[in-house]
Amino acid sequence: MAKVRCENVSEGLRASEALASLRDYHERRHFIRVERDFLSEQGGHFYLPIGVVHVDPKTKAVLIELPHEAETGANRLWVKRDQLDEPVEAYA
Repeated sequence: MAKVRCENVSEGLRASEALASLRDYHERRHFIRVERDFLSEQGGHFYLPIGVVHVDPKTKAVLIELPHEAETGANRLWVKRDQLDEPVEAYA
């Protein structure tokens, strides 16, 4: 499963919860509340597991599906390819 790098992770409403923020392709910030152990840490960054839906062949932007709706109401976001933890291939 692919993961997207979080811009920031802060305390949630409970000790077991975290509020993760990430930016979309157009630099808009989105927040998603998750259980803290749902996030993984690599090289000093936190990553959120996501589904890869599509890669735009022209812009190389990646359409991702979040595990659940973000605070902004978004379920899917376009992000830059370098925000992902591993390279993705273009989907047909």
